[in-house]
Amino acid sequence: MNLTEPKNKTPFLERKSTTLLILVLSIITLALSVYNILQPESGIYSRNILVIGHAGSGFFSPLNPYNPLPANSMASIVKAMEEDGADGVEVDVHVSLDGVPILYHDNTLETMSEGVGIIADLPAAEVVGTRYKGGVLYDLFHSEKIITMEAMLQRFQTYPELPYLHIDIRNHDPNRNTFYAESILALLRRYNYPVEKLAFIFNQPAILHTVQELEPEAVLMLDAGEDFDLSAQEALDNKLHGVTANGKHVSREQLLRAKARGLQVVLFGGKSKGSIANMLEMEPDAIQVNNVKRMRSLLDD
Repeated sequence: MNLTEPKNKTPFLERKSTTLLILVLSIITLALSVYNILQPESGIYSRNILVIGHAGSGFFSPLNPYNPLPANSMASIVKAMEEDGADGVEVDVHVSLDGVPILYHDNTLETMSEGVGIIADLPAAEVVGTRYKGGVLYDLFHSEKIITMEAMLQRFQTYPELPYLHIDIRNHDPNRNTFYAESILALLRRYNYPVEKLAFIFNQPAILHTVQELEPEAVLMLDAGEDFDLSAQEALDNKLHGVTANGKHVSREQLLRAKARGLQVVLFGGKSKGSIANMLEMEPDAIQVNNVKRMRSLLDD
């Protein structure tokens, strides 16, 4: 036997690698177990909270979850209502130069579509059918185009029950307040949309009062800024029905105070289970949520 020959280290290295692998797998398993334990529990929240799809199924998102559907597009609305189980949707509504209500989020067409300009300055024919754009990450996976509000209402006519509809007003010219409100309300009346399922939202009271003059039973919501208490007081001072607020900018205590003073409170946002659960724990009247499927799963057993 050659005493100078090095010993075979392979079994030792194999045992070390196996031990390390087991340790890594144990750490991963423990981390997943802790994560699952910390996840919000389903079925413990009030089912009186309405599930409202935020601009349909939310906004372009690269993950958690991936969403290639443009906000306010037909596919986004259909997914929220027909696949994920929303009680209704929130949509952003512009009115074209010739009085046609059109669904689109931003103030200018350049930011989210192949169009150019402001919808209020353009006839509907130059806006409707314009392709949405969000970048290669999203545009490869949709073929959505800008639609009218009427196209959405026609789709809703096929449902056994009309959904709740939150109309986020997109009008920044006070001189058009009456024209805007008349155009929206005329369309809703044409489809016999029940006023008790409607809510009108804006960050200034004037146009909401215009809506009320034309439809006294309409629910009017003030879109709150980061100072929720100030917005709640403004809503009360203007005899509005409630406030909408980003779920990140309001506490449960603030929300309960507003409700105790007779205001309805609608929160918006939330994609992850944790963020949605935080809003559910505040017990608002509704949540305009960016992930309808997850909110529905938290509400249902």
